[in-house]
Amino acid sequence: MPTSEAIDARSTISAPARESLSREEDVPSFAEFKLEAFKMNSSPGIIPSPHKLREARRSLVFYLEPDPGTPIQASLQQFQENTFIQFGPNQAHNTHPHLSIIGRALIERGADFSTKWDVVDEFISVIDAEIKKQHLKPPEFTGFEILDKPTRSLVMNIRLNAGYEQLAKEIERQMGPKCSVLEPSPMNRIHLAYDILKSISKQALKRMKEKAEETIDIYDWVKTGGSWRLTVYEVMVESQVVGAQHQLAELKSWPIQPNSPEFKLSSALPVSLRIKLSFLSSWFKSSSSSSAKKVIVAQQPQNAVILRNNKSKTAGHQTL
Repeated sequence: MPTSEAIDARSTISAPARESLSREEDVPSFAEFKLEAFKMNSSPGIIPSPHKLREARRSLVFYLEPDPGTPIQASLQQFQENTFIQFGPNQAHNTHPHLSIIGRALIERGADFSTKWDVVDEFISVIDAEIKKQHLKPPEFTGFEILDKPTRSLVMNIRLNAGYEQLAKEIERQMGPKCSVLEPSPMNRIHLAYDILKSISKQALKRMKEKAEETIDIYDWVKTGGSWRLTVYEVMVESQVVGAQHQLAELKSWPIQPNSPEFKLSSALPVSLRIKLSFLSSWFKSSSSSSAKKVIVAQQPQNAVILRNNKSKTAGHQTL
């Protein structure tokens, strides 16, 4: 978080204190207050304003996200607002909850004025064509989890069908050489809380996880697959303040078709039981991971003793 700056008395206009009214000579007139001009770009080190950056390059992202106004979207937004108030801002608050397909695509302006942004149009056309080829299904919820690496975070685990991976590969293959930067993302989770600048305590993450389980409405999602869409956004202003959202402009979106009524063994189970199974799956995953760590730690001293004994025997033979 950026440190607060000292308030400059020259730029603060306030009423003089009552005790000084008796000495009018000490009270400056309004005309004596002078505000210096605000020089945003006076230093060469200052980042150019967004519209000037956009004239040189454009930054795009490609998200899978719940449709606006749906129960899952509204409850995710409510979770963000609640955690912001209760625990303070973190970097997950800088965007609305989503799963990244392409985390960033930077496209440089073309040399010819009439075709300077043709690559942006091609980027969207490639996505449009590939979405029509792939049989994309709504994501499946597989539980909440607290991660320790690469930074402590709270995530919502997601399972996607193979079409999404093929979609990302085709975008990278066709548009990678034409973008100055193109970053596909791991497509297995929605980040609910993280902060690489100041790591969130494990205790706070546990409380956030409880809040997520109470707040986020996954009933309709688990029952029907929910209502989702793929969206290309242009990043108009990238926020440098933790908790302040980036300014995104939607360029195009594609609805994800809901699940077909084909029979599955899992779909025959009651929704409440399927939700419990998702939580149990997440719990077993985390508990098995911690158990594995304990086994490794417990075995280390025994293995070390055996190695030391073998070394001492070898040394004894060499001495003889």
